[in-house]
Amino acid sequence: MARVRVFGAGECGLPLARRLLDGGVPVTLVADRTAEQVLNGSVTSTQVKFPRTLDLETAAGMGTWRETAPQILGIRFHLAVDAALVTTWTAPFSRPAQSVDQRTALSHRMTEFVSAGGDLRITELSAAEADRHAGDYDLTVVTRASKDLAACFPADAAHPMPDRPMRRMLAVYLDGVAPDPDGMGAYVALPGLGEAVTTPCLVGAPGQERRADNIMFAALPGGELDVFDEARTPAARLDLIRALIVKYLPPELADRFRDVELTDAGATLAGGVTPAVREPVGVLPSGAAVLGGADVVCRMDPGGAQGANNAVYCGFRYAEAILATPEGPFDREWMRATAQPWLTEIAHPAAEWTISMLDPSPRMQELLLTAGQNPAVAAAFAETFVHPATMSDLVAGQMS
Repeated sequence: MARVRVFGAGECGLPLARRLLDGGVPVTLVADRTAEQVLNGSVTSTQVKFPRTLDLETAAGMGTWRETAPQILGIRFHLAVDAALVTTWTAPFSRPAQSVDQRTALSHRMTEFVSAGGDLRITELSAAEADRHAGDYDLTVVTRASKDLAACFPADAAHPMPDRPMRRMLAVYLDGVAPDPDGMGAYVALPGLGEAVTTPCLVGAPGQERRADNIMFAALPGGELDVFDEARTPAARLDLIRALIVKYLPPELADRFRDVELTDAGATLAGGVTPAVREPVGVLPSGAAVLGGADVVCRMDPGGAQGANNAVYCGFRYAEAILATPEGPFDREWMRATAQPWLTEIAHPAAEWTISMLDPSPRMQELLLTAGQNPAVAAAFAETFVHPATMSDLVAGQMS
């Protein structure tokens, strides 16, 4: 039986390692933080998981919060200028989405992995560390990486990406938000400025979870909304978020945030993400080949809400391929063949969808306005969050 090493205990690496462990494949999971450090650290994202992703987790016995996390029933879209509505519409998802703070989810799954007999190693996720023990394993899968390890995977010339962040972001997790009356998540387009996105979520230590809400402001770099560097502390970021909500969001949405407080001291995150699409086969300094997945191969701006779904799919697809051929050989041809279905069906469409949302074409802008008068277009647009590959049909006019 081949030995597998998985770099990264995130949305991809954890289900991949657990599926292999449950399937009898010897696996070592390498993380750069302990479960306790993850749980007690700062938030890492404002993830939303859509029904297909939740189904994968549930079928594998990983649907821990399927019955308890708040349901996100659809999208409430606002186009606002100076806090005044230009247009608004709502559309349901085909089935509910959910959001669980990754600190809650990942720390729980790391603990479960070890309790089930998994081999967890805590060390840096660097190229040197990957190379140091490469010969001890038949396959290394890199799902999270330091900058130097990510650089071992060449850029995919067929899918060029911007060379800098498309948005600067400030995200916070909040108690005290009044629920949306229809159970919707809100997406607010702020022309010339950026966007704001808010959803209900589940937060807290495993066994002590509670409902909360997260909100993320995403600013065009250098624009009027790009003021997040002014707030360095959690308290300053909360004050800034409160001010931005009043200044930029339509009153019917802003009113829901009148009496908010941070869920905890680590409930804020600021920064930007440079998109990247890389080849799935990387080469370590020694010449050893490694298989890349999740953000290492396809990293997207979080404003598109696709990153967690992309990562989970990658972990499950890779696990299926390894379990189907547990003896290998895990050569470069096998790596490319294993990665291609995930890239073609999930990752590349999600990356293109995210770019189209952040830099909308005239056709896309027209559709967002049309959706206010045409429920079929609104429903089709909402479903692109769930199935990004359907965006091409929508933009081509098949739903107009």
